[in-house]
Amino acid sequence: MEKSIFKYQKQIDELLTLGCELPKLYTPDGMNACRFAFSDENRQNHVPQYMANPKRMLQDIDKGKANMSLISLSCFTDSVKAESFYSNLRKAFKNIQTTIGDSLSEGKLENEDGRKTEAGDNGHLDFYEYQGCDLNKTFLITKNLCSNEDSKGI
Repeated sequence: MEKSIFKYQKQIDELLTLGCELPKLYTPDGMNACRFAFSDENRQNHVPQYMANPKRMLQDIDKGKANMSLISLSCFTDSVKAESFYSNLRKAFKNIQTTIGDSLSEGKLENEDGRKTEAGDNGHLDFYEYQGCDLNKTFLITKNLCSNEDSKGI
């Protein structure tokens, strides 16, 4: 079987040369997952923090704080844990909805999509996408996190 290549392999290789290490990764085995997204169709969803803000990557590298997880997608094992995490972020960061999204999106992570870290107690895990993975095609927005109303049409 041909070795799968991560979507952001170039950036991963650069961080590896700086001494960063990939965490232990596991197959997702079709697990249900959720992550934050923008309800505005003109905003890009499912983009790792470093890719959405390349200047941050350069700044972190310059400061010696490069973090491999910022090339991954933050996911949660269930919506309750994700909503609790988001609620805490909203308390700490007034405009969090403009940086990580205003909604919850849900879908399945398949083995051909990439690899994941083990989930922490808060249900958070990092997902490293393979080339060809497009969660925009498989994850759907299920809830607006900036109000108590579910998204329309879901």
